[in-house]
Amino acid sequence: MKKIQKRQGGGGWKWQCNFCKLYYSGSYTRVRSHLLKEGIAGVAICTKVTPHAFIAMTKLARESKERLMNAAPRHVPLPSAQQQGLQGGSSSTSSYGMSYHAYTQAPTASDSGKKRKTAAGSVEKAFQNSAREQCDGEVARMYYTGGLSFNLARNPHYRNSYIRASTLPGYIPPGYNALRTTLLAKERKNIEHHLEPIKKTWKDKGVSLCSDG
Repeated sequence: MKKIQKRQGGGGWKWQCNFCKLYYSGSYTRVRSHLLKEGIAGVAICTKVTPHAFIAMTKLARESKERLMNAAPRHVPLPSAQQQGLQGGSSSTSSYGMSYHAYTQAPTASDSGKKRKTAAGSVEKAFQNSAREQCDGEVARMYYTGGLSFNLARNPHYRNSYIRASTLPGYIPPGYNALRTTLLAKERKNIEHHLEPIKKTWKDKGVSLCSDG
């Protein structure tokens, strides 16, 4: 592939295929689709590419994809109480359980029913604690990886946002673009609307501007 010239306003290059000598425009995706005969990205496949070159380019594309996957950030599991227990060694509950067993009588039928209910409740509580712990870990990691100030946790909107989200099943928080464009413009307009009554008094009462630094 030979680069001809950069397209005006971005959007890739104008390029010429070294095999079929035809001209196309676009980025790497269109070049790959043309040479590897994928038939996607709105570009025709190359009918002049040789079998040997096709095999070599396919291998090169596969190796490049593998390198990108290996270089991608690794998923690190969140910490859990179970991991902490394993790291801390055996707990005192095991010795307590042995000594307790030595001084108890054989359970009756009614005791067995109560134990089943207690066990079911304990399992459900354990799952809830585990889910809550994982959620706490996810929030904490957001702070650490995003370089957020811990003072954000004192912001009332921090807590309120989670309370609102908990009442909306399937809710997905706004993304990067929405936060810096539409939502920012909406919040600014809202603040200006609520400041309008105060601004109207400036003409009669005056206004003082203070700057710190």
